[in-house]
Amino acid sequence: MKDLFVEFAYAQLPKWGEELCGDSVSYDKGNDSTILAWSDGLGSGVKANILATLTSTIIVSMLKRESTLEEVIATLAETLPVCKVRKIAYSTFSVVQVLSSGETYVAEFDNPPLFWLRGGRLMHLDRKRREIGERVVLESRMRLQKNDWIVGVTDGVVHAGIGGLWNLGWRWEKIASFLENTVNDQLDALTLANKVIATTKRLYQDRLGDDATCVVAKIRFPRYLIVWSGPPEDPALDEYIVKKVMEFPGKKAVCGGTTGNILARVLGKEIKVDLSSLQKDIPPVGIMEGVDLLTEGILTLAAVLRQLREGVELEEVVYRQDGASRLLSLLLEADEIKFIGGRAINPAHQNPKLSGELSLKARVLEGIVSELQKRGKTVTLEYY
Repeated sequence: MKDLFVEFAYAQLPKWGEELCGDSVSYDKGNDSTILAWSDGLGSGVKANILATLTSTIIVSMLKRESTLEEVIATLAETLPVCKVRKIAYSTFSVVQVLSSGETYVAEFDNPPLFWLRGGRLMHLDRKRREIGERVVLESRMRLQKNDWIVGVTDGVVHAGIGGLWNLGWRWEKIASFLENTVNDQLDALTLANKVIATTKRLYQDRLGDDATCVVAKIRFPRYLIVWSGPPEDPALDEYIVKKVMEFPGKKAVCGGTTGNILARVLGKEIKVDLSSLQKDIPPVGIMEGVDLLTEGILTLAAVLRQLREGVELEEVVYRQDGASRLLSLLLEADEIKFIGGRAINPAHQNPKLSGELSLKARVLEGIVSELQKRGKTVTLEYY
């Protein structure tokens, strides 16, 4: 069985009149598990933000080091004691740890119960009370599978609309119904989180009475992509790299005219040019059976790097037809990306009259790798 992948996203808004949200979300993806934690700080504003951030950060960092829940709670108790006047914790928390096998552990303390959906229907989560120190934590375990959803919200979402559009607020049961009517296999985690928060904002009539956060985890198989750019320094490796690319268990992109010609020659296939994809600064893409994308080299890669540095998101490029946008779509959709760079020197790229961005393709590739890693993707780069 393939390892499962946790597609994670969240959206939040601060209480009306505040600049900082008093909720905090922390996330860590390791080789074998993914840890999510969210916390609601007491009150709102700067103080609540600090308390919530400390809570979620401590939880994730300690669980990442394989600390027990008792150790985590003890540390939180020492760092964030219970308010003596109001007799409530300075911050609530929920934590979800998902192993690559799908085995999942959940611990909840004073947050609204999280939602677990499968096949568009709410699943029952068997919660067990556990006293740790002066705190009662609800623990549960389940085995997640492809297209399951985990959704968490803070009090600001549950109470949306109180005294306004809905006297009793949005309420947990109505949110569950909303989620059942909204989730589908094609929906991504960020879109769902944004839909929940947009609805929350409407129910508050744009004046939020509390900080509101929605955390979403979609369980699916990982998406793999291989990108080959540039011929190898030793032409004897041409067939080896072509075989490596074609046997890769995921989508395939090839960048560079010479690289594409090597691929076509080894495979005995023809490249057709899609002139409809031609843009002012971006050469047209090629079409060849067995490859998801075939583009020009340095100009296209440089455009990809520029847009990554500008913070472009998938929804901005997914419907564009130029080579850079198509490559960006593949990169932003993928979870794990393998780059193969060729060391053969193209004299045109060494011309001192060209811009520094064009001087070395390797610099552009390494820049793309760095930007993708900042976005939490697993990226490797190897040269031949």
